[in-house]
Amino acid sequence: MKIAITIPTGRPKVHKVVKAFLENALQHGHNPKDFSIYLSIDTKYQDTSTEEFHLDKETFKKVNRVIYITSDKREKIGKEIKKSFNISNIIAQKLFVGNGYSKQRNSALMMALQDGNDIAICIDDDEAPFVPLKKEDGSIKWLNMDFFGPHIKELSNGADITRGPYLGYKSPVPSDFEKDIPEEIRKKLGEALQYGNDVITKHSFFNLMNQIKCLAKEDLDKKAFTVKNGKHGKHIYAGNMGINLQSVRKGRIPIFFTPNDARGEDTIFALQLNKVKVKEVPSYIFHDPFNMYPKIFEGEFPKNLKPIPLTDKTKKRFTAALSGWLKYAPILIALTSKTENEKLSRINEMIKKIIYPTQELAQILDCPELKNSFAILKKYSQNLEEDRESLSKVQIEWKEKVVPNLNNLTLS
Repeated sequence: MKIAITIPTGRPKVHKVVKAFLENALQHGHNPKDFSIYLSIDTKYQDTSTEEFHLDKETFKKVNRVIYITSDKREKIGKEIKKSFNISNIIAQKLFVGNGYSKQRNSALMMALQDGNDIAICIDDDEAPFVPLKKEDGSIKWLNMDFFGPHIKELSNGADITRGPYLGYKSPVPSDFEKDIPEEIRKKLGEALQYGNDVITKHSFFNLMNQIKCLAKEDLDKKAFTVKNGKHGKHIYAGNMGINLQSVRKGRIPIFFTPNDARGEDTIFALQLNKVKVKEVPSYIFHDPFNMYPKIFEGEFPKNLKPIPLTDKTKKRFTAALSGWLKYAPILIALTSKTENEKLSRINEMIKKIIYPTQELAQILDCPELKNSFAILKKYSQNLEEDRESLSKVQIEWKEKVVPNLNNLTLS
């Protein structure tokens, strides 16, 4: 079986992430030569160079193939697919050209398909294949569990998509947010965001330390199960997901799409999986969005998981995340509203309620960018119908023009 590991990355530490996942594969009996690595790189994220993402020679030699997909490469992919499959220029641009998670993921998947891989395992560059198990005394024991095996097993047995659970830090919200931000503002922020978010509620900015997740002992023997459709489709985090590439070739699986510069590519993807067989598997990752534990890649594991302080770095990360949430909120509302009146009501309520908490946060956190929250939400609400039309056209052209010709794919 040929396995693609696809990673959208803007952090040069990704070479440590790749090495850790490959070591996990080797320790659990998988052949590294079955794996190819596809790094879809964004050098603007941390003002880096492509060379900083290059894997060391030892890692390079272990696997079947390593492909670096730069912004220039994504532009070339868009042009070649437009020319080969006669898709519209605007669709090629929205699917492949530039930076952003959806474009980075799509480009990596296209390269993986061209190379004849059977499955793709999608991970992110702020993750590690280490499993923190909470002991009875409250301390943590770190386990080395098979990450790839459960994904491979279910995808080989007919699943179209697999998803694995996140451990560690659920989202890029500093846990000291609770200590430094008044309760009223945290409540108002949650109340506003819950109108257009798949995970945030009015309770999301409370008890943040309790949201840091370790594996429970009773989940050690957890079995795979079929995911049912819910309020937000078949919910998936794309940072721990497997894709059956044969299902892609058969046209069963949509392509990733988001409005420009938005987050939520996995959320919009999940809402289109009604007829897709999705299974949750016991493939666990440790999510470290603030890079609090860089030494775990050197074998130094903490006995406890720490609160995240409010620093310039963590405030910047949160501000970027909030902006990304607001940009996909209108299309999420549109896709999950049963009527036009419900859609308009939810959007208007969110616009009205986002002003106060974000203006207050901008002052408290000394983050002037947060003052743009209302303008961002308003702009993407005004662009909603254009984005919905783009989503529809993207999936039609993907299914009718690209999928039938995937066997003829030749990307240089």
